[in-house]
Amino acid sequence: MRFTENELKIIYKYSEKNRDETLNRLEEIISEIKEETTKNLIKNTIEKLRKIAEPECGNFIKNVKKYFLNKKDNSIHQKLAEARIKSSSAILLGHDLIGEERFMKEAHHMIMLEILNDNSPVGYKGECYRFFLSDEGYKNAKLSEQRGEIKIKSHASVFCGKLYPDKKPPDRNR
Repeated sequence: MRFTENELKIIYKYSEKNRDETLNRLEEIISEIKEETTKNLIKNTIEKLRKIAEPECGNFIKNVKKYFLNKKDNSIHQKLAEARIKSSSAILLGHDLIGEERFMKEAHHMIMLEILNDNSPVGYKGECYRFFLSDEGYKNAKLSEQRGEIKIKSHASVFCGKLYPDKKPPDRNR
């Protein structure tokens, strides 16, 4: 038996514990619906459900519910919420990329880091920072990483305000 997407939506929306209760509910709403096409759609759904035997029909209704609940869980709203969480964690705090800290004589290192726990001397768990550091500050950051307080995501050497990343960027012409 083939059901259209709209018929499946009706089954999902008005389903009950078993076939008979679902059919009764669908028959009750027919009298309340004014639009003829929707009435016909519900009537067709009722006819198709009546043709399916009880144990099989009950399982079918349960599967329709599962299908739409899974579809709802993977909705655009959920994906947008996940993207919002990812983008908010990607905001860099700390020193600005064109800030004066970059051009200070003692700034020899630029690091980007993520705070791993609340024991960190700077920030809270999940926050990301950029810092321009002296050699002493970089040593302290490495010690903090060894203690598990932070994770250094990237490092670049700084000389007269110019950045020299540790890793070569990928060649885009290949």
